[in-house]
Amino acid sequence: MLSHYSLKNKLKILLVESRKAPVVSIQVWVKNGSADETKGIEGISHFIEHLVFKGTESFGVGEVARTIEGAGGELNAYTTFDYTVFHVTMSKEDSKTGLHALYEMVAKPKFDAEEVDKEREVVIEEIKRSLDNPYQVSSQKLFSTVFQKHPYGIPIIGFDKNIRKVNVKTLRTFHQKRYSTDNMTVVVVGDFNRKEIDRQITQTFGTLSASRVTAAKRKTEPKQSKPRILYELTKFKEASINFAFRAPSISSQDVATLDVMCMIIGQGDSSRLVRRLRLEAPLVNSVGAGQYNPKDPGLLSVTCHLNVENISKVAETVAQELSAICRGDILAQEIERAKLNIEADEVFSLETVDGLARKVGFSQLMTRSPDYIEKYLDLLRKVDVKSVTKVARKYLDPKLSTICLCIHKEDAGVYTKKKFADDCRQLTTALKTAIKAKVSPSQKVKSEKHLHIALKTSGRTHPIVKHRLSNGGLLILKKNPEIPIIHGKIGFLGGLRKETSANLGVTTLLSNVWTSGTQGYSEREIAEVIEGCAGSISAFGGRNSIGINIEMLKTHQKEAWDIFEKVVTEPTFPSEAVAREASLQIEAIKTRHDHPSSVATQLFLEAMFQSHPYARDVMGKELSVSRIDRDTVKDHYRGTALSGNAVAVVTGDFDQNKVIDRFERLTSSLEKGPKYLEVFPLGSLTEDQTVFEKSEKEQSHIIIGVRGLTFSDPDRYCLTVLQGILAGQGGRLFLELRDKASLAYTVSPVSMLGVETGYFGVYIGCSPDNGKKAVSMINEELEKIARTSPTEEEVERAKRYLIGRNHIDLQRNGSQASAILFDELYGIDCEEAFRFSEHLKPIKAHHVRDLAHRLFSQKRVSVAVGPEAPW
Repeated sequence: MLSHYSLKNKLKILLVESRKAPVVSIQVWVKNGSADETKGIEGISHFIEHLVFKGTESFGVGEVARTIEGAGGELNAYTTFDYTVFHVTMSKEDSKTGLHALYEMVAKPKFDAEEVDKEREVVIEEIKRSLDNPYQVSSQKLFSTVFQKHPYGIPIIGFDKNIRKVNVKTLRTFHQKRYSTDNMTVVVVGDFNRKEIDRQITQTFGTLSASRVTAAKRKTEPKQSKPRILYELTKFKEASINFAFRAPSISSQDVATLDVMCMIIGQGDSSRLVRRLRLEAPLVNSVGAGQYNPKDPGLLSVTCHLNVENISKVAETVAQELSAICRGDILAQEIERAKLNIEADEVFSLETVDGLARKVGFSQLMTRSPDYIEKYLDLLRKVDVKSVTKVARKYLDPKLSTICLCIHKEDAGVYTKKKFADDCRQLTTALKTAIKAKVSPSQKVKSEKHLHIALKTSGRTHPIVKHRLSNGGLLILKKNPEIPIIHGKIGFLGGLRKETSANLGVTTLLSNVWTSGTQGYSEREIAEVIEGCAGSISAFGGRNSIGINIEMLKTHQKEAWDIFEKVVTEPTFPSEAVAREASLQIEAIKTRHDHPSSVATQLFLEAMFQSHPYARDVMGKELSVSRIDRDTVKDHYRGTALSGNAVAVVTGDFDQNKVIDRFERLTSSLEKGPKYLEVFPLGSLTEDQTVFEKSEKEQSHIIIGVRGLTFSDPDRYCLTVLQGILAGQGGRLFLELRDKASLAYTVSPVSMLGVETGYFGVYIGCSPDNGKKAVSMINEELEKIARTSPTEEEVERAKRYLIGRNHIDLQRNGSQASAILFDELYGIDCEEAFRFSEHLKPIKAHHVRDLAHRLFSQKRVSVAVGPEAPW
């Protein structure tokens, strides 16, 4: 039930009660984004979002985060073109703490000059990080080409020159003008007492004096009269191309119809471009279609990441499919499938209180209608072939197109600017012809029934049920009937541990082809059936295991379970799919250096684990992957997917007896075999190791760590507390290296538990100039906690933070299923995730110090990838 009202000072309040979990999400939506800035201060909105964490009237530097995390909550914020959001998710008992913290942040920030100067460096590091990200660079090139006058063309994060020069007076003035009571909305969603939450809001936000926002005048984008193209040479190996068109604002009646069109074009494996460019022929590494509908007119685009040699073929295929949509060559079944999946997304969003709060806040701020979603769904249900064809002809206008290509500077000779212009001309000509062509006669089919969701809020917690299957596997059930969603998983021990030097990368390849065909179903049919019942199915493969995930609506479960059973027990691994995915895997290996943090991670694993399987690259090597064929994949599957090696988990709103019958039948079709229990020898690290790889990027990526713990180590919960002391915005690493020293935007502990051992360490991405200091400070922090016990207050804060995160994470059926599955697979009691607080309770400060001493007395591995070595 949604309630909304305004305080006397005109600040708007939205309340939604949900008893699904004992948590609340509290969000403050400020109707101010980067598009409301003026020339010379671009980036100030995002900068202010950072600075409110740096001290308020009641909180010192870092104290807001420590207070929220110490109460078991999560605190964060983000800035968009149109709004800024500050959000807290925490236990319902601590809603007063969350409201007070957000009130102080948005209404009482200090803007201390010294802290402003420190945070400048952090934001500049964030800017540098974005320049090293090929996807962010490609996206920004697109937006700046589409929006040449409108502020949507300017990066939300702004420019480093502005961040360096903006002063405290400017910050305070901007904040005072834009953070007015009539420009803010407070959203509270979750398990709260209505009278109590109203009182808490009145005692905080109700005390603000009424103020009116100073209107921001945005530049309008001139009318586009011809196609725009951009041919950009970059430092990234992987090419990217965006085919974009003008799209309406969020208030348009066309948004729902365009969402259906985009889903048909390029969302999901059954969509046209994913099928043709990714599945039928490996022409792209990824492809997707979507639209962005902000406050002002936005854009819709088809985005492809690919090898430069395939650009012409991809452009031709995109032209063919967009033209077909414009001609009305659309199956009614495609329309109905898209509508069902969009509507189902609304159901899946109800799993978490913060997801629901985001929808409610967005609706109010962007449309002035908190029930916008219901109006949107009404429009969605009316979409048909005729309406999709109509909007396609309206918005896929070649005169309003923008095509942006980013390729590596060394590939300019392979695909020239002239060739790009020719391909763009052919695409726009094809669209022009299609729009003028006679519309194809539309087909009609019976519409799917609309999803009418009745949420159950009994508050009852159902016990975990274990059922030993007749053929040797284990089935674990956790009923959560509040939302009509079912999540299923089945996992098998093995993964990368079962690979050999001859088939390195086969686990990843298996996970990419597992759903590509079964006895009786082709890859295309699997996608159409699953997406036709608003579900999703995928495979996973990692260092220790492989398996299959499925998510479905209760109303469509039979079709989804039938496919799941076939995929698990009768995969065919078609040769063409294996060859396709192998070529894409090799392409990913070749372009890995576009992502230096992943390069650093692999170098760290190799140095840490040496000849142990954990040192292997999950992607494999180019040569080994090139040699993998269908038989290799099939053998890897057959040697792992054995009945005695299986653990299955189902969570959500299901019938227990029917699920048990289903998995009895499923596992009876698997080959019999035991649980995989191979143990590998682990050599000793006899000396500290440093590894450096040169990379001409804006940032250096550094990892420093030691060997960690096993899955069964009794100190694993103490390790979690140690990590909690170092992690989070209130943790030592954030406070010392980011808040005080301004060395980085990203610094955090990293860890992995393993069968024989794991690792524990620290990652930081920073400017090369700060590398040596970062290494020194990381080692200092590790030695400090190994030498001196943390305070009991720190330990208790970390425990409350971790317990709160655990409650928040377990809101989703999928998260519960994952926790249960992997605990059980790795020999841990599957109830442990739900008894997390009990395991943390006895841990004291000296336990943390002793463990830290045990870990950090070992030899260390230090890895850096960047322009220069930080040692």
